[in-house]
This record gives sequence, C-alpha cells and structure tokens, in this order.
Amino acid sequence: MANLKDQKENTRHKLLTAAAICFAEKGYSGCSVADIAKRAEVAQGTMYVHFETKEARFKAIMEEEHAQGADKARQAADVKPYLNGILGAMTGCITDVGFPVDHRLWLEILAVAAREASIRETFLASDKEMRAVFIQLLGKAAEADEIDGSLDLDAVSVWLYALVDGLIARTADDPAFDFQKHLEIFEALVKRALQPQV
Repeated sequence: MANLKDQKENTRHKLLTAAAICFAEKGYSGCSVADIAKRAEVAQGTMYVHFETKEARFKAIMEEEHAQGADKARQAADVKPYLNGILGAMTGCITDVGFPVDHRLWLEILAVAAREASIRETFLASDKEMRAVFIQLLGKAAEADEIDGSLDLDAVSVWLYALVDGLIARTADDPAFDFQKHLEIFEALVKRALQPQV
C-alpha cells in the first residue's frame, strides 16, 4: 500500500514540476493541459486524477511556494542573532525561490493573482499563512531588541516580502542583475529600516 501511495505522490510531484516549467515558459494562459502532460510524460487522463483543472495545478504550485517560504522563516528562527535569520530567510526566498517555482514563474503567479479573483483568494490566504511564521520571527527579533519593537510587525512583513518580490522580479527580468553583488547593500538597507530607535 505504501508503494502505491509513494507512486501517487511521485506522479503528483512530476505533474507539478512539469506545470511549473510550462507556466514559467508560456505563462498561465499560454500553457495547456496537453503541454503539461507532454512535459510530464503522462497521459492527459492521468492529470485529472491528481488535479481537476489547470487552475488547481497553479494554486497547488503557489501554495507549495508559500509553504517553502514559511519553512525558511521557521529555520531562520534557530539562527541568532535573529536579524541574521531574517536576512537569511529573505535572501533564501530571492536566490532559491523553491520547488517548483523559478523567478519567471513567481512573476507569473503575481500577475495571475492580480487578474484572477479565485487565484488571488488562494494567493492571499497562503501568503498570510507564510507571513504569520515570518511575523513570529520578527517578534523574536523585537523581543531581543534586535529590531524596533514599536513597529507593526504585520506591516513590516508585507513591506519586506514586497522587497523580496521586487528583487525576484528584477532577477527574472534583467539577466545582467546579480543579486549576490547587491547583497551587502540589501542587508544594510534592511538593517537600517528595522534598527531599534534610540
């Protein structure tokens, strides 16, 4: 029985990976179920066993990416000083946007969420869950007097993730942009914005 469960999970993973690549290359509207099935090397009918619609695949990818962002924040909570963990989590989201998303696909997710109400609803819900974990990390840093404790941490999380989204977009749009070359200024600006008031 475990073998069948593993096989089903492997097929689901394969389909999500194929869909992610297709959405990144062709966009949500330009990618068909047949394109995904061909890339995954499965029959189209197999796709419907795992996901009823293209939208369901897209939502699953988006939720997976947010879950990985939350995992990065959880892992960062073990890093001290906490501010280093915050910077590490943010940097990780920019440089390694996770399975099965790449920089181009993250732009597509943001664009489709802006246009499609049902996608936006799922995006906002999973984004809120991810940011809740990040807010806990910010709270630890505030309690340790590493960041300004008077800041609205929910608002801070929105602003910091907006910065992350912007740098992912820059990476996707500008082949000459090398985030590693800008890492020092990125860290300095975030530290300056969050520093405790004296």
